[in-house]
Amino acid sequence: MNVIVRKYKEEDFESVDKILFQTFGYHKENIRDSRVYEFVACLDHTIVGYFNLMEEIDVVLNIKIYHVGYVSIDPQYRGQGFGRQMMEYAIQYAKDNHVARMELTSGNQREVAHKLYHSLGFEKRDTSVFRKEFI
Repeated sequence: MNVIVRKYKEEDFESVDKILFQTFGYHKENIRDSRVYEFVACLDHTIVGYFNLMEEIDVVLNIKIYHVGYVSIDPQYRGQGFGRQMMEYAIQYAKDNHVARMELTSGNQREVAHKLYHSLGFEKRDTSVFRKEFI
């Protein structure tokens, strides 16, 4: 089955909020930032997935980067290839917008997602993510 990937719209909020909560335990906020591109995957008229791309500039190398965020599929639609279709869309979108590199962070427990990312040409970096929370 093929999904249609399209830009996120305000009326998608409830469906995306549900998917994000089921996948990550987070509720969605409606924040508008010209550097963030949000997308949904639709099967017929049902939203089955969500991801976003955050545009950044590497100020040392002077290249445009997209950071892929919150790749998520509604649990009842997982395992049907929709994540691959969303990521292929994201890769083509990046190429069309002359992005030099795409990056993403994925939790250690998300082994199925890791296999997908590897199969699409993403390479695991020998690094650790450090975070300091203020809120």
